[in-house]
Amino acid sequence: MAAATEDPRLLGSAAGVEGAGKIDDAVGEQGRPRGDDDEEILRFMDSVDGYLVLMDSLSSALRQGWLDMASARHSMGPSRVSSTLFDHKEQSAATKLQVADHAGLEPSESKPHFALSKWSLQEECNSTYDVSEQASTEPKLRHRGSATTPEDGNHERDATTADSSAGADTSSHVNVQRARSKALSVFGALVSPKLRTAQISFETALELIVELANSRSNMLASFSQLKE
Repeated sequence: MAAATEDPRLLGSAAGVEGAGKIDDAVGEQGRPRGDDDEEILRFMDSVDGYLVLMDSLSSALRQGWLDMASARHSMGPSRVSSTLFDHKEQSAATKLQVADHAGLEPSESKPHFALSKWSLQEECNSTYDVSEQASTEPKLRHRGSATTPEDGNHERDATTADSSAGADTSSHVNVQRARSKALSVFGALVSPKLRTAQISFETALELIVELANSRSNMLASFSQLKE
């Protein structure tokens, strides 16, 4: 009688082992996480971490900008720093947002979907490219028919391109400073330094917003890849 009777606890243990075996078999049929899946998980976690870091940086930039704005308003007076001074006429945008659709790319290929062109720098970049391209062709025309070696021509072409790039960067920096000063001219000829730092803080915040949009796009792409 004792031999024929089985302990219910043993039956429960056997059922648990059998259930665990079925789960393992099911996981094995579906496939365990492979190297590609691990990379997608790590990529998703990195994108989430980067998104949170950008959110914290954006909060700090906005906080600093509003503090500098309040300080400038306190030093210059409420009448000097007010929305009533704004020019409400239709004007061309100094900063533009470009949206690029990369529908044909793989989710793992992180390409920025949004690009910020500040102070109309896109036109300046195109002109800089034209100057560089023109400089790269000038040495060939100048040394055509001469006894100069190709190596000398390459060195001179590189030096000319570097000089033109440095000059373009300097010109771009001057144009940006001029555009910033023009934007603040509505508040008067002499403005508080805090107003200039507030302008830089809000400009940085705008850049962070675009980076957040790109980070969120990459994060959603990684999440969609994980769901598949």
